[in-house]
Amino acid sequence: MWTDARPVVVAFKGAMPKWGAANFGLGASVIGRASLGKNVSVGPWAALRGDGNFLEVGDGCQFLDRATVHIADGVYPTRMGRNITVGRFALVHACTISDDCVLGDAAVVMDNSFVGPGAVVAAGALVPPGKKLDGGWLYEGNPARPVREMPPNERAQLRDILLAGGKNEIVRDVNLPPLDMTPFIPVDGGQGPLYQLGDFDPLIDERSYVAPTAVVIGDVRTAESTSVWFSTVMRGSGAPIILGARSNVQDNSILVTDTYRGPITIGEDVTIGHNVRMGACTVGDQCLIGMGAEIGDGVVVENGALVGARAYVEPGTIVKAGYIWAGRPAAEFRRVKPEEQEFFQRGKEVYVGYANTYLVEQAA
Repeated sequence: MWTDARPVVVAFKGAMPKWGAANFGLGASVIGRASLGKNVSVGPWAALRGDGNFLEVGDGCQFLDRATVHIADGVYPTRMGRNITVGRFALVHACTISDDCVLGDAAVVMDNSFVGPGAVVAAGALVPPGKKLDGGWLYEGNPARPVREMPPNERAQLRDILLAGGKNEIVRDVNLPPLDMTPFIPVDGGQGPLYQLGDFDPLIDERSYVAPTAVVIGDVRTAESTSVWFSTVMRGSGAPIILGARSNVQDNSILVTDTYRGPITIGEDVTIGHNVRMGACTVGDQCLIGMGAEIGDGVVVENGALVGARAYVEPGTIVKAGYIWAGRPAAEFRRVKPEEQEFFQRGKEVYVGYANTYLVEQAA
């Protein structure tokens, strides 16, 4: 069980993170080509990954509990200016965030997007790929749209409320998943990242990678070339979690089963994006579950389907093979194009490559 608040610092292809004076919470992780300025705060279980591209964070930035920051391998880095506050369970991915921005709880900012200085992205908002947001405005919704101008004094108040965990519907999300990992971890289950629960130990294929800050508990079974990433929780309690070959579960995702809700079964060549929440469900082969999505109990995602970022798939829904579902609640959007399916599968291959690299460096 975790007993100290030192960050987990992980090299990637020989590159080590760099930072000035910084504060790190319990279970925080900083990886690869990550460069952090002075007075940066990385909250409990937050993950900042600079593998496959570089990640720059300016002075005075604050990442709250279970925030995730990542890059797009070989395509887009992540650049963050100064004095940015990133809320709980929020995600910043392969984009540029300018100085003095505030991102609310569970907000998602996607690839090649740009957020101008002093903008506020509200709790749960989705900034889609390639979107450019002007500075000094409040943005809400899925996709994020401008609502009104944001005076500097109000932005500062919202930041203070976010940091203090106060009540405010603009930046706080009252429906967040558990932010503290420790309640998931069995008291007598051993040392992480793999924990026994009752009579069950995780069954992890020797060719699979489990990140050091992941929490994998009980009846969890992974096939070859799978990967479970930083600060992810997979707890098989009373029903198994099965992860098929070459599939990956990305940072800060939460998958939990119990006797009454049933198992989670994930097929082969599947990507479960960052900060996903999954109930008891079935996911077929060659699927993609987008960043920040929520999958309810009894959902079936058929082969080759895609669930969009920040989508909420209601319990009992059948997501048809080869279709994209998006929205909150999610609804059928259109068929997946062949070039999109090819792109998604390249992403899966990137994660197989990541896992192999981490395994080699871990063994060195």
